[in-house]
Amino acid sequence: MEKNNLIKFLIPLIAALVVFESIVLVTNLDKGTKTNTNTEATSSATIEPEVTITEPVAEMIFETTNTDMKVGKSYKVNLNVVAKEDLMIDGIETYIKYDPNLMTISGLSSSNKLPKATVSKIDAQIGIIKNVVLIDAKAGYELNKGIINSVLSFTVTPKKVGLASFEISSGNTDKEFVTMMVENQTSKQLVFLTNKLDINAIK
Repeated sequence: MEKNNLIKFLIPLIAALVVFESIVLVTNLDKGTKTNTNTEATSSATIEPEVTITEPVAEMIFETTNTDMKVGKSYKVNLNVVAKEDLMIDGIETYIKYDPNLMTISGLSSSNKLPKATVSKIDAQIGIIKNVVLIDAKAGYELNKGIINSVLSFTVTPKKVGLASFEISSGNTDKEFVTMMVENQTSKQLVFLTNKLDINAIK
């Protein structure tokens, strides 16, 4: 009888201990999971992405004999590329913005040293000069350091007195018109500098 009573007393006690230990174990596991999650979140928040800074390897430069232009008279403007190091390129895609209300553009032509342009067009509706030259040669087209390479030329005739400008489109405001040069070996877009040509139209 005493053994039976002892067994009846021990069984509930052991069961209670097992339940208690299970609760403690689960609670500790939960805390550990939360701590690890927070640690991971903190770690990921402190990781900063690497920033790659690429130096410009060329310049696109407008050239003209006069920046003071008489209304109604025509003037030639050239766009040149000067490389800062020897380069091999697969193509030059150029978009030049201008105000068609202030200027008339005509006589657009690519350099005769480059392959024939696949696109060569003046869009007077929106004020964009488009010129796309693709290099078919497998080795690409060579730009030598410090040498002036003509890309294109056009004629500008001011319509009215005032200030006007030509600017290389980078595609920041209009993703459709992105001026670019593509490297032959990597097919990557090269980083280059540009200048802005300001015209003073006079009587």
